[in-house]
Amino acid sequence: MNKPNFLIIMSDEHSAQYSSVYGHPIIKTPNMDKMAKKGATFTNNVCNSPLCVPSRASFMTGQYVSNNEVWDNTKPMPSDKITWPYILRNNGYEAVLSGKMHLIGLDNLHGFERNLSYDPHIDEPLPHYSWEEGITKASKPWNHINEAREGTSPMIEADNKIEKESISFLSDKNRHKNPFALCVGFIAPHFPFIVPEKYFNEYFPDNIIMPDPPPGHLNQLSNHSKRLREMFGLDYNWNEIQIRKSIAAYYGLCTFLDEKIGNLINALKENNLFDNTIIIYTSDHGDMLGEHGLWRKMSFYDQSVRVPLQIIGPKFISGQVDKPVSNLDLFPTILDAANIDLDQYEYDGQSLINVLTTGNEDSLDDYVISEYFAHGTENPIGMVQKNEWKLIYEHDKNPKVELFNLNKDPHEYNNLAPNPEHHKIIKELSGKLINLWGDPEKLRKKIIYDQNSRKIIRKFAGTGNFF
Repeated sequence: MNKPNFLIIMSDEHSAQYSSVYGHPIIKTPNMDKMAKKGATFTNNVCNSPLCVPSRASFMTGQYVSNNEVWDNTKPMPSDKITWPYILRNNGYEAVLSGKMHLIGLDNLHGFERNLSYDPHIDEPLPHYSWEEGITKASKPWNHINEAREGTSPMIEADNKIEKESISFLSDKNRHKNPFALCVGFIAPHFPFIVPEKYFNEYFPDNIIMPDPPPGHLNQLSNHSKRLREMFGLDYNWNEIQIRKSIAAYYGLCTFLDEKIGNLINALKENNLFDNTIIIYTSDHGDMLGEHGLWRKMSFYDQSVRVPLQIIGPKFISGQVDKPVSNLDLFPTILDAANIDLDQYEYDGQSLINVLTTGNEDSLDDYVISEYFAHGTENPIGMVQKNEWKLIYEHDKNPKVELFNLNKDPHEYNNLAPNPEHHKIIKELSGKLINLWGDPEKLRKKIIYDQNSRKIIRKFAGTGNFF
């Protein structure tokens, strides 16, 4: 049996709900629609941390953040961590990256042979945060709202180059000689909210949905949400036109991205590679886009944590998979699809191959976990989703808990945690986090020690050497 090729596309900041295939009434993503007709669309896929670097480290290793210890955007992943590109190469594959993976430090390939293009975020120095120093309120509003417009940017130019180099790789006449895994890392629809005119004008000014929280909702936000608003200058009354421009640009970036997904799939077909290639599309996290008074990511609301997952492959089903899954499931899924013995490796996820070949969701776990240990908090925070229930748990002397019924309250406006009748489900779901973390206070101290150690190293080594 021929080993399948892999085309794995990971975008940045694409919330699942901002695409037509996931039910958005306005945003045009026709190539994702086509993928849904050819393969499986997972309707409840979550990232394992709603932040770039930790999420991508989980994707690469198949491990929860609390196990691989890539806590935040300034923590390099150790080079001795085994990743699926290393394992594929050890089994005869050519594994290459094209574009963004945002794994910082001296080693930013982590198993890929090379990067066909470049990652513009790799050399971008990021501020170091320490939980012990607390939250510093922003002195000015978040700049990307006021800068939203039509046009181009270095990120648009980077995505164009990433697409070009990826298609060139697929078009190489030698591509049929050995199995390959091409991982394409697009930056769209990540801010800045700047997109070429034809995509911008598709949605601006009126072809958008404005955030519309119920009266008093912003006063009832969790401590974590309030901290994010203060820390990043999100608690500001922007001009409505700028908000419309920001949302229109994000919608446009989703369509811009979708076009590139289609071009890559067409390149597979044009080079007679499609029939033996497994195609995976996902994203590292979403964007709040003004909902709940928030922008960016870093929270466990649906817009931030639920991301697309579509998979096409030989003999795979077409249709929806509704049971919750997560991006760390892709590590064992990729290896399983390549007929590699999973028992050799340590990972936290589950292979999706059974559901992809049979459509039977009974084999899947009935819950998923996402974690957050980065800036905007002072304690470990986690999310557990099981069936219609979503629990958000912040460790503290008196843990802070939110509970949402996603069937009855899909916008997550009504926190049910104070209601004593939900004590049983809260205990069950929070228990899954505690079982993963062990002692949450020891975990907190471990993270703080790591933060403080990196702060000292950064002081003397500089941001360009290790961070």
